[in-house]
Amino acid sequence: MPRVEFVGHGWVDATSGQTLLDVCDSYALPMETACGGFAACNSCRVRLVSGSLSALDESEAPFLDRADQRLGCQARVVGECVVAFDPG
Repeated sequence: MPRVEFVGHGWVDATSGQTLLDVCDSYALPMETACGGFAACNSCRVRLVSGSLSALDESEAPFLDRADQRLGCQARVVGECVVAFDPG
């Protein structure tokens, strides 16, 4: 079972393939989602500090400013990683 650290909130267990938004929902972590998780805003944006996530989905690209950013509603856990909330 992969683990995810949300900077400032600690480590949690996740299921491989689970979105970061779903992980946050499971642990009542404060990830914003103005669009409800449909990749139509950037309020769930995170910064990947270390580790890896699923490949970038083309629906995310318009909402990202840097290569280390992802949308929490689209980025899926593939292994242990560290992310920081990075809302726009």
